[in-house]
Amino acid sequence: MSIAYQTYVITLLVYFGVNAIAVWALNLQYAYAGILNFAFIMFQAAGAYSAAVLTLGPSTGATFQSYFFGASLPFPLPWLGAAAVGAVLALLIGAFAMRPARRDFQAMVMLVVSIIAATLVVSEGSWFNGQRGLAFVPHPFFHAAAGNFASPGIGYQWFYVGLTFATCVVVYVLVHLITSSPWGRRLRALRDNPEAIESLGVNIRRESLKVFMIGGAIASLSGAILVQYIGSWSPGSWATPETFLYLAAVIVGGAGNNFGVTIGAALVLGVFMEVVLYLPNFGATGVAEAIQFMLIGVLILAFLYWRPQGLIPERRRRFARRAADAPPAPLVES
Repeated sequence: MSIAYQTYVITLLVYFGVNAIAVWALNLQYAYAGILNFAFIMFQAAGAYSAAVLTLGPSTGATFQSYFFGASLPFPLPWLGAAAVGAVLALLIGAFAMRPARRDFQAMVMLVVSIIAATLVVSEGSWFNGQRGLAFVPHPFFHAAAGNFASPGIGYQWFYVGLTFATCVVVYVLVHLITSSPWGRRLRALRDNPEAIESLGVNIRRESLKVFMIGGAIASLSGAILVQYIGSWSPGSWATPETFLYLAAVIVGGAGNNFGVTIGAALVLGVFMEVVLYLPNFGATGVAEAIQFMLIGVLILAFLYWRPQGLIPERRRRFARRAADAPPAPLVES
């Protein structure tokens, strides 16, 4: 296998791992808690920027990049720091975004916040280098003799695939433990009938904020993994439509099913998006990308109309009857 082909396969695998982690976060928020997070891509971007500034070193102004703070933390501190930033950001946004009782109002607030955040990052060049973004982000455990401008070899890239999938296993186990726990059942009740669960004394806003923070932390972790692989990040990497790509993966795979949304990520963000790249060039610049997002919209509408449960529906949970509640055994006359 040639080096070019291996690099292509490695890139697909890393992106699949990143996308899988991201859709698990969105599935946790949307499918289990009913939070329609239209600002999801902002949390992934926050993780990417955080991991970048935590590894690029202090900003001295001697290079073409300018950013605030700056450190050279070893792995895994940048990834953990990015997850912490995502959780804190979710807390700050959720504190006011969760105030409206209606979920559609909350979604609109988050969408507006995401647009404002993108505008601020572009206009405030001292935050994350403005429109140009950050580049030459160091890779974990990689110390090139020629500095950060050197590219890692094919062996290291395969190592990064293993590191990404090891993180995927940890995140999947964490999400599975949450969704299969008693708290996971409370989240599904919160999604299906919030009035009923509120009548039982459950604070809906507090429970929603908890899962919103966990999802924000996981989304930011996916951004940290991605930025330390590609080595750069800019405002163009987290446009608002990117959120709907992840939402399409959740809908297609099967909302409420962690394995299903993983398949959805592979199909929508992998196969569907990748096949379009092999189409011949036609029309003006940007037409192919516009058609790509139009097809994503049609795909969402088609599944919502004909198969709203997705390819792999959320499994029905059955609980064993307790011995005390079991019907009495029939009497047998001797």
